Amino acid sequence: MIHTLKKVIWFIKAWLANVVYGFPSNKICLIGVTGTDGKTTTTSMIYEALVALGEKVSYISTVKAHIAGKAYDTGFHVTTPSPFFIQRCIRDAVKAGNTYFVLETTSHALDQLRVWGCHYRVAALTNITKEHLDYHNTIESYGKTKLSLINRADIAVVNADNPTQYLFKSMVKNKNIWFTSVRKKADFTYSELTNTTLQSLGGFERENVLLAYGVLRVLGFKKSQILLPLAHFSGVEGRLDYIEKGGKRFMVDFAHTPNAFLRLYEYIEKKYSYKRLIHVFGCAGLRDKQKRPVMGRYAAQHADVIILTEEDYRTESIDSIFSHIEAGINKEKHHEKDVGYFCIPNRLDAIKKAISLARKDDLIIMTGKAHEKSLARGKREYDWSEFEAIDTALNS
Repeated sequence: MIHTLKKVIWFIKAWLANVVYGFPSNKICLIGVTGTDGKTTTTSMIYEALVALGEKVSYISTVKAHIAGKAYDTGFHVTTPSPFFIQRCIRDAVKAGNTYFVLETTSHALDQLRVWGCHYRVAALTNITKEHLDYHNTIESYGKTKLSLINRADIAVVNADNPTQYLFKSMVKNKNIWFTSVRKKADFTYSELTNTTLQSLGGFERENVLLAYGVLRVLGFKKSQILLPLAHFSGVEGRLDYIEKGGKRFMVDFAHTPNAFLRLYEYIEKKYSYKRLIHVFGCAGLRDKQKRPVMGRYAAQHADVIILTEEDYRTESIDSIFSHIEAGINKEKHHEKDVGYFCIPNRLDAIKKAISLARKDDLIIMTGKAHEKSLARGKREYDWSEFEAIDTALNS
C-alpha cells in the first residue's frame, strides 16, 4: 500500500516535469544504459565516441554530466537524478541543438518513475547480477525492472554474455533487439573490433566496449567510423585507476558487487604482476545484506590481506556490516583476524594500515568509493576523496 502510494506521488512528479519542460525526449535521440555493472563506463564510452564523430551530444552518468556544452561533476550516490533535473537537462540539450542524449539509467530510477515520459530510442543492457535485493527483494524482480527499459525502447542492444540471461529470456518483449557477445555468435561480436588497442582489452572491458559498439552501429554509424573513437576512450575516474606513489602501488575502482569483485580480480591477475594483493573495502549500510558474505568470500579467495572499512554505513552499525563480510571471509579459512584481515572503521586509517603493510611489489586495491565525493556516516555526508586520501595517508 505504501509503495503504491509512493508510486502515485512519483508519477505525479514525473508527469509534471514532462509537462513543464514539454516532453523533451520526443525531440532528441535518447540512449539509455542500464545493468548492474559497467553502466558508467559504457555510457561514457558512447558519449565520447559520439563527440569524436562530430555529433552534438549531452549525457548524465554516475561520475559526471555534460549538458549543452557545460560540464558538471556529479559524484552522485543516486545515479539517475530527479525527474525535474532529468527533463530540464534534456530540454537544455534540445535547445542547444543536440542530436543525442545518453542517460545512465538505474533500476531504482525505473521503478520510481524518475524516467517516466522519457522516450528511449535506444536502450542498452550491460548485465544483471545480484544487487539491490534490499529494494527489489528477488533477482527476478530486479531483472524485470531492468528489462522494462529494454522493452520500452524503440531499439535494444543487450550483452548476451550476461551470466543470468537464462533467467530473463521470457521477459524480453522487444522485437527490435540486437545482441553482443565476446564469446559466442551474436549480431555484434568481438572479432569485429579489429583495432589493435581494442583487441588487447581484458574480459569485462571487452563486454563494455562491444556493447557501446553495438549501440553506435544500430544508430547507423559504420564500423570504420567507430573503431578509432572507441580505441581512444579516455576512461572514467575511479574505474581501474592505477597509481604509483611514494613507492607504493594502488588501484582505485568502484567495484561494489560480487560480480564486480570477480571481474576486478580477473583483470588485475591478468594485467599486473605483484607479490601480494591488499584489498581495502566495505559494504554500504542499509543496503543489500545478502551480497556482503559473498564479497567477503571472494576477497578471501583472491586477496592476501583484507582490510574492512567504512563505505557509507549510514545509520547501520558498522560492526554489523563487518560481521556479515567476515562470515564470508571465514568460510575460506585462509585469513586470521588481525593477521590476514583487519577491521578498521575509519577509511583513512584503513588506507594508512594498507600502506604500512605493503611491501615492495605489493598492490593495494581500494574499492567502493572511487569517484564519489562524500562518505555517509550516520545521517550526514562528509567530504571524501579516495585520491586525496592516498596522498594524505602517504604523507602522515
